[in-house]
Amino acid sequence: MAGLLDTQGIENFYDAAIRQDFIRDFNFRVISLGGARFTNDELLYLTAVQLPGRSIVQVPAPFMGLEFRVPGAASYNQSDSWSVTFRCPANASVRRKLEEWTKYIFDDATSTGAYNIPDKSEGNTIILVMLDKQGNPIRTYTLYGAFCTNAGDMTFDQTGNGHIVTVPVTVAYQYWRLAR
Repeated sequence: MAGLLDTQGIENFYDAAIRQDFIRDFNFRVISLGGARFTNDELLYLTAVQLPGRSIVQVPAPFMGLEFRVPGAASYNQSDSWSVTFRCPANASVRRKLEEWTKYIFDDATSTGAYNIPDKSEGNTIILVMLDKQGNPIRTYTLYGAFCTNAGDMTFDQTGNGHIVTVPVTVAYQYWRLAR
């Protein structure tokens, strides 16, 4: 009988890595970000993002002292606080567009805005693309019902040495779908 390391040893890992390689942390792009209407140049300033996950809620079903678990509905990870980070261009266009997006959702000067449940229109979606090494899309995700919840704080330092200022952004969404 063959041992486990005959199929799951170092050489097997190396052979699998040669055949399949690995996706890298930079093989990902945000194509559109909800109601903010960023240009392609501005989207290039986006530096960090996390592909949100999807979970199945566990429903407890206790019986005679035992805690059975039954699969329930889907839950979308980070749907209340999905984060991205931008470098801020010198003209602060990214920050301005984020501020405008939050003002569109709720304008405290007039107590008006689009604070209804966001529909599935383009202005309320976020499109994420996972790329192969040649830059071809291998998976496309659309986050529906998105709205900006936080155009984050920007930190300036008069004693600094010229670091690039970033803008953290937090977005909420309802659910995501994978393009077929």
